[in-house]
Amino acid sequence: MRIEVVLGSTRPGRVGDRVCQFVVDCAGQVGGAEFTVFDLADHPKPFFDEPLAPLANPGRRPSAAVRPWLEAMAAADGYVFLTPEYNHAPPAVLKNALDFLAAEAAGKPASIVSYSTSAHGGASAGLHLRLALSKAGMFPLPKSLALAHADRLLDPAGEVVERSGWARRVTEFVPASLRDLVDHARALKPLRPEPASAT
Repeated sequence: MRIEVVLGSTRPGRVGDRVCQFVVDCAGQVGGAEFTVFDLADHPKPFFDEPLAPLANPGRRPSAAVRPWLEAMAAADGYVFLTPEYNHAPPAVLKNALDFLAAEAAGKPASIVSYSTSAHGGASAGLHLRLALSKAGMFPLPKSLALAHADRLLDPAGEVVERSGWARRVTEFVPASLRDLVDHARALKPLRPEPASAT
C-alpha cells in the first residue's frame, strides 16, 4: 500500500511543516504501507485553466506543472490531507490542486488532519475539504482530527512538546487513524475502477 501525505499549505513559515513531520513520524508505527509526502509548495500549478472539466475530457494532456500531482495521486492507494484553515475553508492552493483531478483518486480512502494555532484546529476547513474529496471520488474516513494549537503542541521538528491530556489523545489518535486508513485502502483496492492515466 502506498499512502500519499498531501501538505496543503504553501505559505512561508507554515505550521504545516511540523504537522507533516509529526504525521510522518507516526506513520513509522504503522506497518503494511509506504508513506510519501507530496508538498504542494514544491509543485506550483496555475489556477485550474483547462477548457473542459477533467472527467469530461478523457483525451486531455495536462501541463508539465500538473502531471507530477496527477501521477502521485494515481499511484497512491490512500491519502492523508493536511490542511490549515483560511477564512473557514482550506487554502485555495489545495482546492485548486483537487480541481485538476479526473479519476486518479476515485475509490480511494482519505484521512483529514486539519490544524491551526487556535482552539478550533481548522475544523471548518476539514468539513469543507471533506465535501471536495467526496466530489473527487474519494472516501473520506468518518473520524478526523482538528489539531488545535499546533504551534504549541509541536516543535519545529514535529515533536510533541506539550504535556497534557490533549497531547496524549493526539499521539494515540494519529497512529490509530493511519492504521485505519491503511486497512481501508487494502479493503477498497480490489473494488477500484481501472487506474486513470495522468498523461
